[in-house]
Amino acid sequence: MEITIKAKSMLASFLRLVGINSWKLGRYSNEDYAILMYHRVLPKQEQGPWVQAGMVVEPDTLELHIRYLRKLFQIVPLSALATLHDRPPRALREKPLCILTFDDGWYDFYEYAYPILKMNEAPATVFLPTDFIGTNRWFWTDRVGRLLNRLPNSWSAIKGCSEIQDPLVSQIVQMRGTQESRLERVMALLKPCRVERVERILSELTALAGEDPVPVGRAFVSWEEVREMSASGLIAFGSHTAGHPILTTLTADEARHELKKSMDSLICNKVVDPAFIPFCYPNGNYSESLSGMVQDAGYHLAVTTQYGWNHPGENPYTLRRIAIHQDMTSTEAMLESRIVNLI
Repeated sequence: MEITIKAKSMLASFLRLVGINSWKLGRYSNEDYAILMYHRVLPKQEQGPWVQAGMVVEPDTLELHIRYLRKLFQIVPLSALATLHDRPPRALREKPLCILTFDDGWYDFYEYAYPILKMNEAPATVFLPTDFIGTNRWFWTDRVGRLLNRLPNSWSAIKGCSEIQDPLVSQIVQMRGTQESRLERVMALLKPCRVERVERILSELTALAGEDPVPVGRAFVSWEEVREMSASGLIAFGSHTAGHPILTTLTADEARHELKKSMDSLICNKVVDPAFIPFCYPNGNYSESLSGMVQDAGYHLAVTTQYGWNHPGENPYTLRRIAIHQDMTSTEAMLESRIVNLI
């Protein structure tokens, strides 16, 4: 991993030195805009082996990003797009626009990212899975990471293998490789499943591991913290559904319920302006019918995880974003190369 990161850093520095990054940036119009996608902001010492590498940046890296982005972009709130898709105001076209978004509403956003954004007066939008806010619940993705870390490395050392019910459990416990590689493969295996099956699989894995390693404490911000950040005028909020299911695994009625329940919760807690409520598809999964449901539910735009820049006039319910994480953006050159899709 370290060798790969060093190689990426060297490549990015070379691309920047010979001017390829600048050339690529120059091909974008000032009417184009980039939406950056962050998840967690954690110091390295707080990143356990169950935290996916693609989910985190370190606080110092986030601060570096904001300082450098201001050289290339005008950082604006997501709500600026409400008028941009109708007619881009000239005042916003001195530089390409950049929007900062953070998925999931982790407590570490409040602890580490919010102070940095406030100090740098950088606006951002956080997408909240409303059923998790103010609770001690954790996503199943974090629970399975901890379970993997506790399972014995040898199939023969795992007691109760003969009683496994779900064939996916057998695949999981027989996986070999590093914790990081196994976790990535397990995520890919389980994400297409409905949450009921995922929970059954977690129950089986818990029995094999000998205990449920759900951590003590909370993963997500509280409503009081959300209101505090909203009152700052810098941090805005949107919906990431209520229970964070992957919408393509749900029936149409279930998806509509998630959309309505989440919006109602955001409005009831007075953390959004009803005139502009954005939406974020969990895991980025969407379809044409789902984007229509999001619009019909009253949301004003929606973001995906599909890589790319955006341009006024495109469908505001399938906006592209650029995923940002530590191992690809830890230097200015790497961030620049990532933004223009060279690493």
